[in-house]
Amino acid sequence: MTDPVPGRRFLIIGLPRSGTTYLMTLLNAHRDIACSGELFNPYAIVGERERNDTPEDVHQRDRTPLIFMQDFFKTAEEDGPARVGFKFMLGHNIRILRKLADMPDLTLIHVWRENRLAQASSLIKAAETKRWAQNTADDHVTRKIDAGPRQINHRWHEYATMDFLFQQWLPGLPHKKITLEYRDMFAPGFEERICAFLGVDFDPGMKSPLVKQSTNTILDRFENPRPIKRYFTDLGFEHWLEPEL
Repeated sequence: MTDPVPGRRFLIIGLPRSGTTYLMTLLNAHRDIACSGELFNPYAIVGERERNDTPEDVHQRDRTPLIFMQDFFKTAEEDGPARVGFKFMLGHNIRILRKLADMPDLTLIHVWRENRLAQASSLIKAAETKRWAQNTADDHVTRKIDAGPRQINHRWHEYATMDFLFQQWLPGLPHKKITLEYRDMFAPGFEERICAFLGVDFDPGMKSPLVKQSTNTILDRFENPRPIKRYFTDLGFEHWLEPEL
């Protein structure tokens, strides 16, 4: 699949709760960029503002995923943005992942999160409440979760392994690419940096509408933080207990 305008199309690639939605909404706020959602979510076709979970449509997408992706890009480009992309989550469609090497014109943005405790706790909370993103701060931000080392242990090892394996494979791909750690996106000058990477002028109006859904001090997220503190201190990850940003 060849991009008629090389470099115009991009993918945000990452795992849940790593900052991919934040980056998607930030880029969408740029006047010359259009970035959609999780088009290959197993349960639905998730666009920027719409969600299609019609079984027939989801089945057709999964039957011909490359055609579906090509059609998405063609349609998105009709509105004239300088860059078009979507979120591709690791684990969503192996056929797309296997074909990436044959699509060198795609620009890749890999997002990951070093603080696996923050990532796992955010995932557990979102899965329980079914609130995956929000634009307004409310009591959900301070809502604590009932989770201990056992639940966290499973999640953080799984995600760390997936990111590790992907990061071994990524450098061998022929694409223009960048890897961003979660905190990079909140550092001063990041907006200018990502615009320069994508080859578009900086837009001072670009800003994500999302609010952080959990407290920044990670231990404050738990109803019973003592076993969490002991576990991660024993493992040598006490820095994960500190404020992330």
